[in-house]
Amino acid sequence: MILIGHRGARKEAPENTQAGFHHLRQLGINHVELDVRLSKDGKLVVLHDATVNRTTNGKGKVLELDTHQLQQLDATLPLPNWPEPCGVPELEQVIAKWPDLKSIQLEVKTADKAILERIGRGLATLIDRFTLLNNAVVTSSDQNLLSIMHRIAPQVRRGFVAERFTRDPLEVCLNHHCSHLVINHHRCTPGMIDAAHDLGLKVSTWTVNEVNAARRLQHWGVDSIITDVPSLLLKHLHVDAE
Repeated sequence: MILIGHRGARKEAPENTQAGFHHLRQLGINHVELDVRLSKDGKLVVLHDATVNRTTNGKGKVLELDTHQLQQLDATLPLPNWPEPCGVPELEQVIAKWPDLKSIQLEVKTADKAILERIGRGLATLIDRFTLLNNAVVTSSDQNLLSIMHRIAPQVRRGFVAERFTRDPLEVCLNHHCSHLVINHHRCTPGMIDAAHDLGLKVSTWTVNEVNAARRLQHWGVDSIITDVPSLLLKHLHVDAE
C-alpha cells in the first residue's frame, strides 16, 4: 500500500505550498495529492479553495489574481506558528522541484466548463513536459472534467473522486474510463474494494488520519491512502513511501 500526502501534509505543514511538499519529501514520501486551480493569467496554481480567504492573508477569488499576486500572499494561515511565509505556488514550479516524484494525484475542483477545458489542457501539457504519464492521475468529482480529459488527452489516467454519498461510483469510473477510484474512506467496504479491483481499478481512499482506520483499510486491500498526518502513519504502518 502507498502512503500519499494530502495537499502535502495538511496537518503538519502549510497545505498546498512548497514548504508542505518539502516537508513531505523530508519524511521520505514521494507520493502526493494536491489541488489545481486556474489563475487570472491562465497559469495552473496549487490551491484547494476557489478563494484565497481561508488559507492566506489575502482576499479574493483565485481567478481574479495573477500568479505574481498569489505568490506574494502568505498561505500559512491554518498553521499560524509556521516560521516563514509561503506563497501560493504554480504547479509547474512544484513539479520542477520534485525530481524524485513517484506519484501525483492532481485534483480539479468543480468549475465552469470553459475553465475546466483550460485546466485540462494545461495539465496534459505539463504531464507530457515532465514525462509524468506513468506517475500522474488527474482526479475530480466533476464528471465534466473527466469527460474533457478523456476527449483531449485519453492517454492521461483519470480518477473519480467519490464523496461519501455518491451514487454508483464504480459505474461512473467505467463511464469515464477511469483507472482510479478515489473514495471517501467512510464509504469504503471490502466488497467495494474487491469489486473495483475486479474492474481493474486502483482504490485510493481519503482522508485517513487515524491509525486504526488506516490499518483496517490496509487489511481490506486498498492500494493507497491519502493522509494529513503522514508522520503519524509512517510510525505505525508498513507502507510504500518512496
